[in-house]
Amino acid sequence: MDRGKSTPESGRLARSRWASCPTTFYRVRARRAAAAGGTPALLRTATSLLRDRLMRQWVLPIAIAAAFLSCGKPVEKHAEVAVPIGRPDNARTRLVERFDLAWRKLESFRAQQAARQAQQPGTEPAPPQPIQFVSGVKESFKHLDMTAINSAPVNVPITGDQTGPSVLKAQVYLDRVHFSVGAIDGGWGKNSSIAVWQWQRSHGMEPTGDVDQATFLSIAAAAGYVQPLVQYHVMEDDVNGHFVRIPDNVYEKQHLSCLCYQSVREELAEKFHAAEDFLKDLNRDVSFSELRAGDTIVVPNVRPALTADQHDIAKIVISIAGNSFDTFDANTNLIFHAPTTVGAGYDPSPTETLHIIEILPNPHFHYDPKLYHEVPDYMPDAHLSPGPNSPVGVVWMALSKEHYGIHGTADPESIGYVSSHGCIRLTNWDAEEVEHRVTTGVTVAFVDTRRHRE
Repeated sequence: MDRGKSTPESGRLARSRWASCPTTFYRVRARRAAAAGGTPALLRTATSLLRDRLMRQWVLPIAIAAAFLSCGKPVEKHAEVAVPIGRPDNARTRLVERFDLAWRKLESFRAQQAARQAQQPGTEPAPPQPIQFVSGVKESFKHLDMTAINSAPVNVPITGDQTGPSVLKAQVYLDRVHFSVGAIDGGWGKNSSIAVWQWQRSHGMEPTGDVDQATFLSIAAAAGYVQPLVQYHVMEDDVNGHFVRIPDNVYEKQHLSCLCYQSVREELAEKFHAAEDFLKDLNRDVSFSELRAGDTIVVPNVRPALTADQHDIAKIVISIAGNSFDTFDANTNLIFHAPTTVGAGYDPSPTETLHIIEILPNPHFHYDPKLYHEVPDYMPDAHLSPGPNSPVGVVWMALSKEHYGIHGTADPESIGYVSSHGCIRLTNWDAEEVEHRVTTGVTVAFVDTRRHRE
């Protein structure tokens, strides 16, 4: 796999190549014939001129074209990522996985629970306004605007197949404290439950994965008791971007100059860590295709994107069966959690301890059929441009095993639920955060590994 940097040839070198290419030599021959003098010389010159005319009309253009192809400036090369990408899923499979509780029985989760330190949770600062808690209320977002959602009481415990303002608040607060739930959608599920479990375990609370009153107050306090929904004024860059239709066929994708966002709604959903349909539900009266700079929409109040490196992640631990991505600082404190999609089936993620060896933002993608067991090796390669809809998303962090790495995705709502061909996939926003917090050499370990299925 070519991981080198782009090395476009300098103009000086290109000109020197052109200087060495064959050009014309006919003026030299004509001058020599005239200097020789005499009729035979003139006849020879006439014959030579006729031959030269044919050369100029037919042979010379072909020679020049060949010289151009052989001596011209080489095509600029890019660092490319060659890695097997995930198989498509269906909505039913994703829904079943959303409420799969098998992760609670995994070895790493049981071991962490047994080793939990007997410490008392700290006293949380009081919220600026008292939070009202209720139980047994059937919630929904129907007929609720931003103010009503923000002021709605919190229905605890948050668990199971629950949807509504309470779930949204918990998801936003978890996102803001860097315990990501993936795409925020206002519905409870495995991603949210595991994030809560990891928060509870790392903050001296009994890890259950359910949100009770104490857990909600702990997360809300750490998030600063912010309003879960806020108004956002649309910017010029939001609506004036380069939007493209992304074809399904990889060989059609390679003709695009950028695997950019397909719509304003997709771009804004990713910007605010939300599922596209949920963002639309929050803005029922908004036509996203007609948005202009200065218009206002309602968005989840998620954590700000990192703009500078802080390099505080010392180790990454990935639960393959648990779809859990956890990072620790040098003192073994859990400092970032996210759901992940990892390899399964014929292409499992590696079971050995690896290291990050390269970090590549906005990678080009090399589709190599030889890396896919279901694709014939004789199929042609394809080379795709970067962009958020790239198969590897907006960043690639290569591991010390060829074709393995941590990367983003074109389908953030699949993260945590759908297995890939053997890499560690995050939402683009989570992958970008990890990019800013790791360096080459960081250890990547795997737990809860699965047996390779033949």
